[in-house]
Amino acid sequence: MSKVHTDYYGTHMKFTEYPKFGVLSGVKVVMTGINIAGPYVGSLMSEMGAQALQIEHPLQPCSTRGNYGYSQEHRNGFSVAIDTKSARGQEVFKKILGWADIWIESGRPGMYAKMGLSDEFIWENVNKKLSIVHVSGYGQYGPDKDKAAYDVSGQAMGGYMYLNGTSPTSAPLKVNPYLSDYATALNATICALSLLHHATVTGEGDSVDISQYETMFKLLGSYPADWFNRSYPAPGEPVRWRTGNVSDQAAAFSFYDCKDGGTIFIGCVGPGNVKRGFPLFGLPLPGTTDPDIYDNFGGCLITLPVGQRIEAAIKKFCMERTVDEVEAELNAAGIPNQKAFGPEDILKNEQYAAREDIITWTDSVYGEMKGYGVMNKFKKNPAKIVASAPTIGEHNIEVFKALGFDDKFIDDMYEAGEFSGMDPKETAERWRLKEWQFFWRPDQAEKLGL
Repeated sequence: MSKVHTDYYGTHMKFTEYPKFGVLSGVKVVMTGINIAGPYVGSLMSEMGAQALQIEHPLQPCSTRGNYGYSQEHRNGFSVAIDTKSARGQEVFKKILGWADIWIESGRPGMYAKMGLSDEFIWENVNKKLSIVHVSGYGQYGPDKDKAAYDVSGQAMGGYMYLNGTSPTSAPLKVNPYLSDYATALNATICALSLLHHATVTGEGDSVDISQYETMFKLLGSYPADWFNRSYPAPGEPVRWRTGNVSDQAAAFSFYDCKDGGTIFIGCVGPGNVKRGFPLFGLPLPGTTDPDIYDNFGGCLITLPVGQRIEAAIKKFCMERTVDEVEAELNAAGIPNQKAFGPEDILKNEQYAAREDIITWTDSVYGEMKGYGVMNKFKKNPAKIVASAPTIGEHNIEVFKALGFDDKFIDDMYEAGEFSGMDPKETAERWRLKEWQFFWRPDQAEKLGL
């Protein structure tokens, strides 16, 4: 068992017994949303010690349930499934917001304000220090605010797809898997913690409006400044930035094919790298025999004649060697390189193993699983995985009682269908995990009585 699991508590974590660990110990986060961009924020924080509670509707669970993603991405989490539009459900919801330090919501813009839960109402009547993060496809205002959105909506409108393609004349290309969702979650995490700091200092909450398309637009680097100050292609014209695995700008800064079919990134730019790398590729040392490769040469545009000469030399070098041979020679010379990893490379890689990036844990539905571990290595207060992902509504009763609701209130909610939950067997049946072949061993289904 990985070291990261020395404090593993089993498949069910009691709501009132969350262990203290990590740099966010004591921080309380609630998420309302059913996709990745919002709820994943709580998952990221929970690895760092925050207590993260996801609220789902009994009839509309998180859309990442029913596959491996939820089991991997919602470890350490808590779940309640309540109808927040019912009177009792809203009472519980307000109590939860009063308990929380941070609220991540990713519903339709204005949805909670229409329920009477505007930011201002919450600060004045529920929790004056609450940090509120609104996550949506297009933002809380503007003519597109009510458009439905998924991950690819952000990639498409943000210009990210426009940049990517296999050739200047190819169609725009989306990036897998769900880049806009995950980038937005990381953006939202930064903003949530910034809001929390502000509330700690001032004693007052604030909110932030985060959109997926703006998150992706902000990731375009220098390109918007280039487009809007110089030029960009007219409709129907080739898009010169769509060059696939080849750099659209720099020579010696692309992926190159090797004789065994492998592909490897080489970044031989900068005077030091050029000085060490060019002799390997059969190119002259800067400042010696070639006026185009002058003293202290650090690289050039791929479109220039000298850039094309450099590209041809590197391609020839790679096609005469296997990808492992290229990697070994470049590593020995100190030239930045990285072959494109697949699953087997990741599983066998010593760097991954040394940093415990692949771990095994026990999921309440699937049993023993293997997947990614804790990515950020804190020195004094390490992040941890201490519980498996919860089934929907797994912590209903525990949360209600911890918030002060009595048995009659809870029974009345249950009888009215205002909350519900599923155990592991019901989870597998609801999402047809056996029929759809999500189990990879027969005993997984047998343990659940299926």
